[in-house]
Amino acid sequence: MPKVSMFLFTTPQSRDAQPANPVVSAIRQGAEKTGAGFDYLLKTAQRESSLEPDAKAKTSSATGLFQFIEQTWLSMVKQEGPKQGLSQYADAISESGGRLTVSDPAAREKILQLRNDPQVAAVMAGALTQKNRDQLAGALGRSPQGGELYMAHVLGARGASDLIRTAASDPSRVAARDFPEAAAANRSIFYDKAGRARSVQEVYGVLAASHASTQVAAATTQGAQSGQGDTPEVEIAAALRPGRAKGLVGLFSTGGSRDPVSKAVANLWTTPIQGGTRMASLAGGERYFPRPGQSDANAASDASASASAASAMPVAAGKVVSAPLPPSRPSELSPSTVTAAPQPVGKARRAPLDLSSFMTRRGGA
Repeated sequence: MPKVSMFLFTTPQSRDAQPANPVVSAIRQGAEKTGAGFDYLLKTAQRESSLEPDAKAKTSSATGLFQFIEQTWLSMVKQEGPKQGLSQYADAISESGGRLTVSDPAAREKILQLRNDPQVAAVMAGALTQKNRDQLAGALGRSPQGGELYMAHVLGARGASDLIRTAASDPSRVAARDFPEAAAANRSIFYDKAGRARSVQEVYGVLAASHASTQVAAATTQGAQSGQGDTPEVEIAAALRPGRAKGLVGLFSTGGSRDPVSKAVANLWTTPIQGGTRMASLAGGERYFPRPGQSDANAASDASASASAASAMPVAAGKVVSAPLPPSRPSELSPSTVTAAPQPVGKARRAPLDLSSFMTRRGGA
């Protein structure tokens, strides 16, 4: 009986329930402590380390969940350590010649090993995100997007602001020229699979792709906090050019790719090159649906290119349209040969019935 009563008033634990991922839980706690967006930190950790706390880069000193390099990590521990109960480690870090150092090798190793602790790494990543956000907002005069915050995570706040501005002013510039160290450590970002150096605009698109429409702040009651109401200096969609990082961005944001879905649609969206016709090299869709707006001069030159071609082109509103002629009307349906259909033979239609003979006049008339 007690077992039955317990079953009636308690909910049995699901057999399929899985324990919470400790790494994800640590990232959530770090977001709550620092005010950074949980989904931004989660996407950053996924891209940086695939959620592996002990991940280590082969081309740099980057280590841990968020791939902090040594100098960035020492800087964050020095600034944020006292707030997070790490005062003893923060006090051991000193500045010498523009670099942060730790005189005790054992203490230095312990401090750097903290990068492999998901809870500490998540807190430092959240604090770094807020710091980069403030610096980018001051440099750009607006709230940064999630992808732009990730640029600051990779290049630093100053490097990210330089990349964003260059993408707006000189998008075709080779990005590796301005960021040689970052390019050497992140070849997949600055170079495509063929080894071609990507432009600044392409690098912007690669970095922004995985963080498009990402919540960048824990509190999103106001659009200004999350950056959702701001128009970026360089639209993410405009930066997603060939060679960009491809993913499911279009499913979760309105700033995704607007490339045509097929060659036929691409032909319909573009205007013929002036001085010639594209009809010979185009798919059937464009030949049957020519673009309006060709100039009279272009249409005339196209029509005079060949007498036979000109005779096969219909003229509409004074412009030659490169479209096939419809089939000619059969001669038996020509207006000159069509005669009125004979009336069917039958009884003549009677006149309308006169009702006056059925009406009785008043007054004896």
